Amino acid sequence: MSNMKSLHYTFSVAVLLLLLACNLTKEVEINLPEYQRQPVVECYLEPGQPFRLLLTQSYGFFEEFGLDSTFVQKTLIDKAQVTIAYEGRTDTLYNGQYYDFSTPNIIKIYNYQNNRLVPATPGIEYTLNIFLPDNKHITSQTIMLPAIKIDRSVIEWDPAPDTFARVLTYFNDDPMVDNYYRRLLNYQRLKSLPDQNFLFTDRVNVTPVIAFGTPYNLSQGDTIFNTIFNLTKDYYDYLESIQLAVLGNANPFTQPSPIKSNVTGTGDPLGIFTCLIYDRKLTRIER
Repeated sequence: MSNMKSLHYTFSVAVLLLLLACNLTKEVEINLPEYQRQPVVECYLEPGQPFRLLLTQSYGFFEEFGLDSTFVQKTLIDKAQVTIAYEGRTDTLYNGQYYDFSTPNIIKIYNYQNNRLVPATPGIEYTLNIFLPDNKHITSQTIMLPAIKIDRSVIEWDPAPDTFARVLTYFNDDPMVDNYYRRLLNYQRLKSLPDQNFLFTDRVNVTPVIAFGTPYNLSQGDTIFNTIFNLTKDYYDYLESIQLAVLGNANPFTQPSPIKSNVTGTGDPLGIFTCLIYDRKLTRIER
């Protein structure tokens, strides 16, 4: 019986070594269809700021960017005719290279601009029209929403050991209407990658007050920036689809997630045309 067990063990080891010695990998060649680039529109109408728009072209997932001195010229789409109509007037956005340094530590780049300032009156409807150099058309509509004002920010100290604090930020909400929000939180300074960045809808909210909080990780003298955006539904859907697309790209077993754009037309575009409505409150941690 002992010899049988020994023989079985020896045979099993031999089979295992044979399998390990085999090359079980196989190269598979997949012919992917040629990627068709699309125009990408990003236009955020911010009250009190000039009319600005960034018009670029998309790249394929496996396409090399070529981050050299010609990258900007290859990516930007110039020589388009861009107009924004509202309240009986039409403003032309002129082609060029424009930079926005209004937010500390963040530089924003645009290639179409009109120096007229965006009016802040809620309810104004805007219509975007773009005629590309090949005469294809892009259009979209959006509306100026009212800003959601931050009511107050409250500092609470951890009862034990009383060395760290958190901040609770409150604002009013109408639970009878579907509202869409984005919350950004920056520690110490404003930066392009915030420490908190999430979307929120009030569909499950039943109270007239909403509160966002931080963990107990703030110390005496710290500074935080709370920003609450009031979003149109199409802007909310656009941001959510981008988040899902990023998650999908990180997982090889998921289906690609399409970007939900609100720009349409014969140009087959991607992107967003919306108003950028927000309120921001700076809080310094002090007893």
